[in-house]
Amino acid sequence: MSLRTSLVLPTTVTGDPGQIDELLAIAGQVDRDPAWEGIFVADTILALGFHDSTVMLAALAARTSRVRLGVACLSTLGLRQPLVVAQQWANLDALSGGRMTMVTCSGNRTGQKHERERAAFGIGFDEKLARMEDAVEFLRKASTHETVTHRSKFLDLEDVHLVPGFRQHPLPIWMVANPSSRATGEGLRRVLGRVARLGDGWLTYNITPELLRDRVAVLAELRAALAGSASAPPGGHPVAVQVNLTVGATTEQAVETAERAWVRYNSRGVGIDALRRVSAIGTPGECAAFLRSLEEAGATDVLLHPLADDVASVANQVEIAGRQLLPLLQRGPRDTDLQNADAPA
Repeated sequence: MSLRTSLVLPTTVTGDPGQIDELLAIAGQVDRDPAWEGIFVADTILALGFHDSTVMLAALAARTSRVRLGVACLSTLGLRQPLVVAQQWANLDALSGGRMTMVTCSGNRTGQKHERERAAFGIGFDEKLARMEDAVEFLRKASTHETVTHRSKFLDLEDVHLVPGFRQHPLPIWMVANPSSRATGEGLRRVLGRVARLGDGWLTYNITPELLRDRVAVLAELRAALAGSASAPPGGHPVAVQVNLTVGATTEQAVETAERAWVRYNSRGVGIDALRRVSAIGTPGECAAFLRSLEEAGATDVLLHPLADDVASVANQVEIAGRQLLPLLQRGPRDTDLQNADAPA
């Protein structure tokens, strides 16, 4: 199976009244190119300045007809009322014709913005995490059965019937886990164990191919231990990596563009050298070689997040990626071919 490529649409609010139209135009561009698998948006309520994920997905569902649509990740699931989320996502699934993928996570434990967001709901991190896990179990039930009964510490529902209901049975729900590169032993197994137990897919980010290979092996071991048990989610198990992307005519041009955008938006103190070790930054051949290395390490999907100064630059990156990068991945050339793909004939 070839590597599936999706776009992370940058939905940070800019104040530009034309931003939504420009983002939807990019979505239409991606939808028309069969090399793209899907489009994902971001999510918070108060912590970061994104357009609301549910509203954006509804707009995308109405504007597109082919690509899968998702949120990467629904960090506020533990803050939202699960029955409302189920009704919204059932409607999204119906509106899109069964093209939705939910990717959920607990969100950051630390950080003033994230702590302020939880405080607005009167919920601590541990409770938010527990509510998220319970909501995932409820959503899987709600998207599998015509009527659902769910009794837990946070939810008490009997014979609930959603209208119009989900088109997919069940809704694909992936889990985010991004342990520290230093995480080992029981700490690592605890974090990935949540993915094995609750998710029918895994999304991670800022990871080298070498580390991804090790993590995939641990996850496979954890899932094998659950095989055949009531705790194991159904179906296959995609391994997705969110990757920052900047494609340029030369390596130097791509690095300069990526660094300018990264300095503007990054708040984690990660330098450009560290960023390049976990990103597709360079010529089309160099970017393809990096993405292929992730595939060889176990990735089935990559979610490409353009590092660009503005929406127009994002559209340009999407156009270049579709014309010069994605065809290299579809042809499946060897690493040496990828490195030489930019050389003049």
